[in-house]
Amino acid sequence: MTTRARSPTTLPVIASAHMNRNTAHYPSSMIVYARVSQGFLPVLGINVTAIIENEDGHQVTLELWDNGAGADTVKNDGIYSRYFTDYRRNGRYSLKVHAQARKNTARLSLRQQQNKALYIPGYVENGKIILNPPKPEVKDDVAEAQIDDFSRLNSGESFIVSGVPPNSNPSQVFPPGKITDLEAKFQGDHIQLSWTAPGKVLDKGRADSYIIRISKYFRELQQDFDKATLINTSGLIPKEAGSVENFEFKPEHSKIENGTTFYIAIQATREASLTSEVSNIAQATKFIPPSLPSLPRGPELGTNISAISLVIFGLAVISYIFLTRNYITTQIQCYANLVNIY
Repeated sequence: MTTRARSPTTLPVIASAHMNRNTAHYPSSMIVYARVSQGFLPVLGINVTAIIENEDGHQVTLELWDNGAGADTVKNDGIYSRYFTDYRRNGRYSLKVHAQARKNTARLSLRQQQNKALYIPGYVENGKIILNPPKPEVKDDVAEAQIDDFSRLNSGESFIVSGVPPNSNPSQVFPPGKITDLEAKFQGDHIQLSWTAPGKVLDKGRADSYIIRISKYFRELQQDFDKATLINTSGLIPKEAGSVENFEFKPEHSKIENGTTFYIAIQATREASLTSEVSNIAQATKFIPPSLPSLPRGPELGTNISAISLVIFGLAVISYIFLTRNYITTQIQCYANLVNIY
């Protein structure tokens, strides 16, 4: 069967799939990747499903994500991914990917890849707060375009798994996934956190709890996470993997001033003492913008305006009298000259 584009002026939507490597030794995980694009532009907002089958015909279905969390590195880049850990036996596994757009949800990303560097709202120099320009925002309706519904089915690379013990249970081996998109900001004297929930087994299921630690020193979290100050998270119940988490707390035993900076990181935990890797380290800085000089209000403003008006009116009257006097003097002088002539 031969396929061709519906329109010669429109590039076709193409889906491709592959694994992050060709071989895996238990209990290492693998990552499924599916790229969906039209030309060089990524296609967003679609359902992408991976179907992985072993030699016995057992199939595992994975919904792939493009949310920038877990196995997915960059959000909204048209590359959908997910961890694969369901090893049933040694041998060869095959991969298929089904990309489908329904109900006009698919859109084409027209924006260029943005700088992933951390935005810093300002900095302290010689004890003075200096604010940076506001972070530029790109509106979605300007940076995206709708495309027609479509369906693509593509076969990916096969891979080989070895070292799987009999009656293995991968769910008891793998820890929760690492949080990679933690963000923090001050709201008053409180710090607001947001991140994408990992799973109980990497990016599947629901973790049991979170460990949040805070420090005024970046290296303390980076090099010795367990010694940083622990935040009370008893009321924080993890959500299903892929959900957005929000948490707010007030730093205790710390004086919060203009320019105060905290660093925060998270681990997800599950039973059997399995914990995720330490998340990316988020920064929250307390910045109070300098106040602008206030203008006079109320009666004082009215009094000043009245005084200014009187001054302007007085100057106008004086100028009018002066000009009138000069005009009359000039006219008299002209008449006198005429009389002398005649």
